[in-house]
Amino acid sequence: MDFGKQHSPLDRILTPLALVIAAVGLVLVIVGPGMWLLERIAPQGGPSETGGAAGLLGGSETSMLGGGLLTRQLVPYTIVPERPRDEVTTYTVRPGDTLLSIAERFTLEAATIVWSNNDKLQGDVHLLQPEMELSVLPVDGAYHRSYEDLTISQIADKYGVEADAIITSEYNELDGYNADDVPPWGMYVVVPGGAGEVADLYKPVIVETQDEETGVVVRSFMPGMGGSCSAGINGSGGTGTFITPMGGPFSFSQGYYPGHSGIDLAAPVGSPVIASDSGVVIFSGWVNADWGYGVLVVLDHGNGWTSYYAHLNSVSVGCGQFVGQGQAVGTVGSTGNSSGPHLHFELRFNHIPDNPAGYIAY
Repeated sequence: MDFGKQHSPLDRILTPLALVIAAVGLVLVIVGPGMWLLERIAPQGGPSETGGAAGLLGGSETSMLGGGLLTRQLVPYTIVPERPRDEVTTYTVRPGDTLLSIAERFTLEAATIVWSNNDKLQGDVHLLQPEMELSVLPVDGAYHRSYEDLTISQIADKYGVEADAIITSEYNELDGYNADDVPPWGMYVVVPGGAGEVADLYKPVIVETQDEETGVVVRSFMPGMGGSCSAGINGSGGTGTFITPMGGPFSFSQGYYPGHSGIDLAAPVGSPVIASDSGVVIFSGWVNADWGYGVLVVLDHGNGWTSYYAHLNSVSVGCGQFVGQGQAVGTVGSTGNSSGPHLHFELRFNHIPDNPAGYIAY
């Protein structure tokens, strides 16, 4: 006799259903907090480069609002706008710097750096050297130091601007001044848009001297310097065309502009330097510090043309030697006032610098 409870067919269905419901509930209990946590940390970075969990969904975040879909694209970074500088700053020259690279760093014209540091550069970028502290203006122009000898109007005339541009400039403290006033001694004045003077880059380099005993007149190139030549300084045989003076790989690091009488071609120390055109060596050796060239070779190509190869590590030609176009004259170095290994190359016509890039494609 069976005294147990009778089971209906419904009981056999409810038992598995209860198990399924329990399993689903368990999954929700586990997954729910996990999704909540993932949503909280996703904006701070997740498993993809496009922004946490949203990266798994193709770089966007999707949510339901009012029965519709709202999609928001995620931005993986913040764009910080450039803020204009509102005062003169100081920059310390680093090894490898050029005047052009410094100017580009501060979004200025290279000439502005020259005209803002006349006390140090004297209008000649060959005097640039590591550890030198430069004044950097917030705008293009010039930087004038008052010696109580010029009125604001005279300062404006010197740099080719209107006096009002100086007085009203936000970078100066000249409230209450007028054009006839003289700034106090030692005051530095920003001259927005002003243009300063460039040093005399056209110094007479060939000098005639007469021997007191013999009366013989000698024509010397850069007399008194280590590489000066007193004989054979008249060149000839130039082809009239110029080629790049680098005999190996190089990079164009600085161009021709006021205060920079040539171009700079960067290359490792010891890289070959070759003659840009055929000519006669009229200088080979060390140049005095006030020129900043370091070890220099100069070729006279005839017809008024000369070429300069500066900051060399070594030279392979001597005074009076004829050098063919493409022949080695020395190797790249960093001698003289140089912030890193490169060749400073000049072309001069009647001893006046011309832009080499106008004759050689770079």
